Amino acid sequence: MTFELPNSGFVFWPVGTGDSATVVIDKDETVLQVDLHHLSKSEDEDEEHVPIVDELVRLLPKRNGRPYLAGFALTHPDKDHVLGFIHLLERVDIGQIWHTPCIFRENDTDLCDDACAFKDEVERRREVTMEKGDNTPSLDRVLVIGHDDVFAKGKYRDFPKRWRTCPSDTVTEIDGIDHGEAFQAFIHAPFKDGSAGERNETSLALHITVLNDGGQGRALFFGDLSYPTLRRIVDKTKEKRRQERLDTDVLLAPHHCSKSAMYWKGEDDDDEVLRQDILDDFDEMVGDDGRIVSSSEADFSDEKGKNPPYLKARQRYEEIVSSEHHFICTHEHGGPVVFKIDTKGCVLLEVETSDDSTDSANSLKVTLAAAIQTARGSNAPPTQEVGFGRS
Repeated sequence: MTFELPNSGFVFWPVGTGDSATVVIDKDETVLQVDLHHLSKSEDEDEEHVPIVDELVRLLPKRNGRPYLAGFALTHPDKDHVLGFIHLLERVDIGQIWHTPCIFRENDTDLCDDACAFKDEVERRREVTMEKGDNTPSLDRVLVIGHDDVFAKGKYRDFPKRWRTCPSDTVTEIDGIDHGEAFQAFIHAPFKDGSAGERNETSLALHITVLNDGGQGRALFFGDLSYPTLRRIVDKTKEKRRQERLDTDVLLAPHHCSKSAMYWKGEDDDDEVLRQDILDDFDEMVGDDGRIVSSSEADFSDEKGKNPPYLKARQRYEEIVSSEHHFICTHEHGGPVVFKIDTKGCVLLEVETSDDSTDSANSLKVTLAAAIQTARGSNAPPTQEVGFGRS
């Protein structure tokens, strides 16, 4: 499978049930990766799972002869969000890493090898940054996302202000270069008291806007957050009258289409209850033309004890989007889910894959080939529609 990145846009990769999203600000210079899930089996020739690290090595712009990733943002260090980081670090120059310290705790003894490598790398970069301050060079940079208490004590005490930010801030700089006319990342979470909760609830939540050629595309990344935290994000954002930081062309379904985003057992409940309020909010966020993407296998079911993706979560999402084709599972799409941003806004491209490495974003074709792979194990129809997001 070969294709080129769009000049600017979003790519959601079929990497199994796990997150790997590529945000393209300028394919020739600036690319931000949000999470990583590189399965070893994906390297087999006949595998449908994309070897995401190999694809990034092939597709990223080159700097000094090596693939250059301007930024890598980790929502949280679960295996399905960081798998393959060791591989990535060996093969790609990462200008800057975005992370929040609360995703790591002293008692985090169950981190996978890649999460440990990520932690070691941000520790190395922290030490360099504490020494060099504003002059910290590319490949040593971090963007530390935390509240005031993070920078008042411990390892990040008095961390240089240039390389730190906090929830409710908007970031326009990646690896020391301001891209304010083409890129904005609004930070929704984690909350100050979130570090005491389960690891999933420490997830970095981002609203990313990419602007190009007079059009814009917006995507929401909620990591593995569940209903209570999602409820807080929406309430606080609306309280501050910042609905524009919720409105989106693409909503990445939280926790790989987990039911925990909209089914929740409260203190007074005997069982999980559907929280229609958050679905109404999701409906408002995506509007008439938005898409919901599930970064997951296509084995949707509600079998007891099963992990995401959940069939009933999918069904609830399909009820709120304007067309059944506006819910997209990465493993039903027939290739990477690519949104191109241009004068028409945020356009879903259906990628015709081939072995010809000369294929480019300019020659991506709308094709029925993407509809061949149907919703295995679910009642969902194939996805084959092309549409435009709101600009």
